[in-house]
Amino acid sequence: MSPAGLAYSWRTPAGEDEAVVHGQAANDNLEAGIRDVRPEDVDSVRAGFWAKFADSRPHLGRLGRARDLARNVVLLFEMLVDPSFAIPWRTTAGIVFALAYFISTFDLIPDAVPVLGFLDDALVVAEVVYMFSADIRRYEDLRRVRAEARSRRAA
Repeated sequence: MSPAGLAYSWRTPAGEDEAVVHGQAANDNLEAGIRDVRPEDVDSVRAGFWAKFADSRPHLGRLGRARDLARNVVLLFEMLVDPSFAIPWRTTAGIVFALAYFISTFDLIPDAVPVLGFLDDALVVAEVVYMFSADIRRYEDLRRVRAEARSRRAA
């Protein structure tokens, strides 16, 4: 699997579309990338995630808002590998796509570019978090219930 090239657009104050990069809307590219995810891609993401995260962490911590990216990719990864939490294949594929984009060395903006290097990663991860927010909320609720049960047992 290789994450699709992305194009982004937004609304101008006048309400007209203004494209940053010509091409499909970002969500269309994400949808295409999600559809292309194969079951073996899950293993590739599992194998490469922590090494990429460890390499990226010094940059993410210094960038303030990039800490949200770090939190989100860890949350998505934990959700992906938690055997006690069942998620639909489409959600799994979305998470795999976002994490594969994060660990990929072939980005729209190379991660080595100071400050901007993780912008494209953050946009992809944010869109996936938005798309699958219901499943993410269910996972966070489950984690909260587990933490409360552990604290009650410890008391």
